[in-house]
Amino acid sequence: MKRLIFPLLLAVALPLEAQTPVYENQFTRPLGDVLSDIQTRFGVRLKFDIDTVGKRLPYADFRIRPYSVEESLTNVLAPFDYKFVKQNENLYKLKAYEYPRRTDSDGEKLLAYLSTLYADKQAWEQRATVLRAEVRQRLGVDTLLNACVPARPILSKVRKFDGYTVQNFALETLPGLYVCGSIYAPRTKGKQALIICPNGHFGGGRYREDQQQRMATLARMGAICVDYDLFGWGESAFQVGSAAHRSSAAHVIQAMNGLAILDYLLATHKEIDPKRVGVNGGSGGGTQAVLLSVLDNRFTALAPVVSLASHFDGGCPCESGLPIQLAGGGTCNAELAALFAPRPQLIVSDGGDWTASVPTLEFPYLQRVYGFYGATDKLTNVHLPKEKHDFGPNKRQAVYDFFASTFQLNKKMLDESKVTIEPEEALYSFPLVKDSKLSSRDASMRPLQQTPDLAKYFDKERYAQLNSDASIEKKATEWVASLGLTNEKDVGFVVTLIYNHLRKVRDWHNDHPYTTVPEGINPLTGKPLSKLDREMIADSAMPREVHEKLMSGLRRVLTEEQVEQVLDKYTVGKVAFTLKGYQAIVPNITPKEEAYILEQLKLAREQAIDYKSMKQISAIFEIYKTNCEQYLNNNGRNWRQMFKDYVNKRKAEKEAEQKN
Repeated sequence: MKRLIFPLLLAVALPLEAQTPVYENQFTRPLGDVLSDIQTRFGVRLKFDIDTVGKRLPYADFRIRPYSVEESLTNVLAPFDYKFVKQNENLYKLKAYEYPRRTDSDGEKLLAYLSTLYADKQAWEQRATVLRAEVRQRLGVDTLLNACVPARPILSKVRKFDGYTVQNFALETLPGLYVCGSIYAPRTKGKQALIICPNGHFGGGRYREDQQQRMATLARMGAICVDYDLFGWGESAFQVGSAAHRSSAAHVIQAMNGLAILDYLLATHKEIDPKRVGVNGGSGGGTQAVLLSVLDNRFTALAPVVSLASHFDGGCPCESGLPIQLAGGGTCNAELAALFAPRPQLIVSDGGDWTASVPTLEFPYLQRVYGFYGATDKLTNVHLPKEKHDFGPNKRQAVYDFFASTFQLNKKMLDESKVTIEPEEALYSFPLVKDSKLSSRDASMRPLQQTPDLAKYFDKERYAQLNSDASIEKKATEWVASLGLTNEKDVGFVVTLIYNHLRKVRDWHNDHPYTTVPEGINPLTGKPLSKLDREMIADSAMPREVHEKLMSGLRRVLTEEQVEQVLDKYTVGKVAFTLKGYQAIVPNITPKEEAYILEQLKLAREQAIDYKSMKQISAIFEIYKTNCEQYLNNNGRNWRQMFKDYVNKRKAEKEAEQKN
């Protein structure tokens, strides 16, 4: 009987809100309903990149301004820290507030303000000194650099190709923590340029084809090029887990890795010309390139690709996890890039991402700063208005041209067709790490097993949450993969749908522990409520919209059979398992009885997906199993006797097996 308590309490509680007078209820309405009304009222379309589930807006209709859709949206979204971005005349995108992302007009205002701080070279250099010092302090990079161990590289054999070589490395930085990458070098003698190439967030990481093309081509042209994994990507993920990348620690550890690699190469490769040291990356790698140039004056050429903006600091914690943009009372990546003046700098931008504003906004600003030094000829912008966010052929060509000119590289060797694209495994520094079977014959690989205590480097609770998110993402991906969907858009939609639902269930459970339900007596049994009872009561109060959003989304793109497959994943196949039990216990079960039982079990399954633990899921099934057993009793069966007979039968069968 105790398992009936939580629906009973909900049934009692729900009517109370409906009975509350409107005024005392603050004229509250569901946020989703208010936004739907705005669309109808103003004849606009809202594109949702926010979650309205369970959110209610006080004084809802009083926030509407009949003369302005934008004022209305501002008033309605502000209490939830949401905002809107106008896409066109009739379309608005609703988004959660993002501290690193602003609008073009915000960037324009910021650059205009920053420009008032320095009217000449002297004022600019005073500002630059403050920015460099405060960025280092806010990043905390010196603390980690001081903790670095002496360079202990693990090097692979050198692989020789047409005009270049490749050698993988694993460089220990913090005790037990390695950064892995590859060194692409020219097959020529004499002094050579060096280009450090932090990786961005493009799919495939540093192993992808266009990355290898760029590294190898620059090497063929006469520059040693080095790329390395993002923290928590590639081989780093094998050490610390992919969730580590979505932490603020990634911001400082990636910067530390880039500087440690620079130190190692300059100390060990005497052929490097210290007057020709560049840094180049795309997207998040471009953000890192600018940061490295701020932290170390040894760089003599800078080339951020599809990254630089005054209104976007990078959406990943590895770019904006630590508050370096608060340096000097407020700065942005464009001003940080200006710190590179008067040294040569290339900015590659396109019309399909946040760098679309570069030609009219960021580039003129940078020209002004370079003008303080009479060095505007050292600043170049290659803008590709018809292209989107990638590191495609035209963007690579711009990089080749820039470094060929700046570092006097051999442009005759510019031929991407000569590059050998290696499989991902060939670029591993620890070849067997993917299988978690480090070679017992190679003692140099064993340190990787000594994964450091990550709590030393970043918040342990945050890491636990990130790990949980990664686990949920993996689960959702595997569940959807089992459906055999062929449409990639549908795959992405369903994975995101399940991932968001699993997170909602987890977060509601964590934010509403059983202790939020008062201790009490079960009125049906007279016994105290158990911990499980109280958990069930707390979790059952999760807004119904969470469930409805999942189910409507699943049914929008999946067949009913596929929907059932997903629900079975949530409940580890309890419908089939339990039905099989009834078939074994009930002698000569009829099709009608079986149909009723199956119907009840499917109802249990759908309700159970909104609960966190297997104990809770089993408790939900117990409620519907009680319905099944009452149904059997009401239709001429004796459930207790059937179950007793089944137990005795199984006992006799086991005894017979033991005798034989």
